Amino acid sequence: MARGLKGIFRNRVENIFKMMNQDFIHRTNCRICGYPDLVKVLDLGEMPPANAFLRKEDLNKPEQKFPLMVYFCKNCGLLQLLDIVNPEILFRHYDYLTSASKPLAEHFVQMGLELAQRFVKSKNDLVMEIGGNDAVLLESIKDKCRVLNIEPARNVAELSRQKGVETIEEFFSKNLAQKILEKYGPARVIVANNVVAHIDDLKDVFEGVKFLIGEDGVFVFEVHWVGNLIGEGGFDQIYHEHLSYFSLLSLTNLVSQFDLNFFDVQLVPIHGESLRVYVSKNFNVSDSVAKFLEKEKKLELDKAETFLKFSEKVKKNKEELLNLLLEIKKEGKKIIGYGAPAKGNTLLNYCGIDNTLIKETWEIN
Repeated sequence: MARGLKGIFRNRVENIFKMMNQDFIHRTNCRICGYPDLVKVLDLGEMPPANAFLRKEDLNKPEQKFPLMVYFCKNCGLLQLLDIVNPEILFRHYDYLTSASKPLAEHFVQMGLELAQRFVKSKNDLVMEIGGNDAVLLESIKDKCRVLNIEPARNVAELSRQKGVETIEEFFSKNLAQKILEKYGPARVIVANNVVAHIDDLKDVFEGVKFLIGEDGVFVFEVHWVGNLIGEGGFDQIYHEHLSYFSLLSLTNLVSQFDLNFFDVQLVPIHGESLRVYVSKNFNVSDSVAKFLEKEKKLELDKAETFLKFSEKVKKNKEELLNLLLEIKKEGKKIIGYGAPAKGNTLLNYCGIDNTLIKETWEIN
């Protein structure tokens, strides 16, 4: 990247957070590499935040809506949103709890145990989680090491503390990393599950991670894999909380900026398919990394045309679904929804499905 472009990118990132007294801002360059010429591949219109369910008494009030458009960076291969909703709106009060989903909770308990067995050497080692929600993972290993949760949602942070997990109620940053190092020392393991995709200023976060893990620590995180998104996963994984849709190819462009390396990668069956990636300064690199990069190149995840074809599939999906629902209504049948996940709100809003088509939906969580 040219020196001048780096400077523009750095200044743009700094200005973004000065402006975040606004409800949302639109950035004009890639959040990984700063490249300014991005291709818009999908426009889902204006939507409310996916987890902002309305109370009955608020149904007749105006609802906050924000643009939901997806862009592809031809320089580093990142699929991303450029319209960024203020994190204070999305995350300061958060209704999503990891523990509410039994399969998800079991997944993270198992992950915690595996990480402790693989990397923790003594009870004095620190395992820290960025956006650890209600501390399902950390609670499972708190008898094996020191644990620390960085959870900005006030209501969720309190649930984490009730489980005996020390919790800092802030958004993670390089500045916070310095304070953590002073108080707790370096981290043996930093975990971030389904949270890296929520972060606009990735540079600041990775600088903080690099600072905390030092020479011997590891950073392990999971993100929804973009290959699943455009394959079996479906477009409803796209909503305002998810700013980035990662391939390993695009992530490689990110971590290389910080003198960090992937030393292992796994595809795990959660949220369709997610990438679990392992990052460090000095660990020996597994052949899993080269094999996965080759797989993504064969799928052409580094080409804009791949995502433009996906966009056409999305439009066709909308047309077919609406035709199906209207045909069922014409037959005099009643349609009931099963489940009310965040991704369901992307589907309903994009397709314009309201209570004239689906009377109600049921959700156990």
